[in-house]
Amino acid sequence: MKYYRLTHWLVICLVSTVFSTTGFAEPADVVNQREVDEEENVQQKAREKYAGIWRIETIASKGNTSEPDKRIVINDKVDGTWTLFIDDEEFSSGTNSFSPLSDPKEIDISITGGEGQGKILQGIYEVEESVRRLCFQGGTGSRPDSFESFYGDESVVVTFVRE
Repeated sequence: MKYYRLTHWLVICLVSTVFSTTGFAEPADVVNQREVDEEENVQQKAREKYAGIWRIETIASKGNTSEPDKRIVINDKVDGTWTLFIDDEEFSSGTNSFSPLSDPKEIDISITGGEGQGKILQGIYEVEESVRRLCFQGGTGSRPDSFESFYGDESVVVTFVRE
């Protein structure tokens, strides 16, 4: 009888130790789905903050800054799509994907229609209440790490104002 109690006590201690150090493991598909849901939630919050009607105020390229004619970008908060209008005519369109937890925040701009169709621009962005800045490499450059454009480099910095 004492042997049975000792064995029973050892089994309880072993099980308690295992569960206290590893916890109750969730199935992998539950963990994976939670990660997918969290990523989608982060993406949705970034889309909502980035969304709206934005007028391009300035474009800086190769060290020069210009104030373009009427250029409006409309960003959809639901699916991350965007459309660029120049003088009220649709010029190009596409989708955005965000990495808002990066520092600086990262964006991939896929051009799916119009001028530049098929290109993917890797950039960085920042959004305040009524001003948004975007920087990407024109051509085939890598993702920039600052919001600067110098003579001789391919960085393009675009400043938007919310309409």
